[in-house]
Amino acid sequence: MSRSTRRWSQPALFILAAALAAPAFAADPAPAAAPAPADAAAPQQQQQQAPKPNPAAEKALGQRFQSIFAAFEGKAALPDSKSFSEEFNKQVTPEQMKEVLQQVHQSVGACRVAAQMRVPTSYASGYLLQCDKAFVPMDIAVEEKAPYRIHSLLIRPGYWKK
Repeated sequence: MSRSTRRWSQPALFILAAALAAPAFAADPAPAAAPAPADAAAPQQQQQQAPKPNPAAEKALGQRFQSIFAAFEGKAALPDSKSFSEEFNKQVTPEQMKEVLQQVHQSVGACRVAAQMRVPTSYASGYLLQCDKAFVPMDIAVEEKAPYRIHSLLIRPGYWKK
């Protein structure tokens, strides 16, 4: 067992790794298509382009992340269940979420946001938290339409500092 997984309980790893996987971070299940003739190339290129930016979704995503991060740091209460999608709430109770955030925070110490990874969609983002004892990657995604509730949250095992 690695150093990073020893410090987190089995339920915490299960909740974060298995229960919170979401379509925004999933691979495309469609098989690769055969090359199209030259005249059909233009519509196919349009399908492969990233979705148009959605400023409202980006703003909501940032706000949702900040609310989770504040709860993680103990500076605010955990957002209520209305902030999470129905699918998320079916898999993770507020008590489980609070327990996981507390366990991870206790394990890695105080954190700050070190970096944000942008993905080609307005609905998902990844963050790197620089904590006292480790660097912790966190991915979050919201629904594609208002009210942009959180439907995916993944706190990956930390990269421990020496």
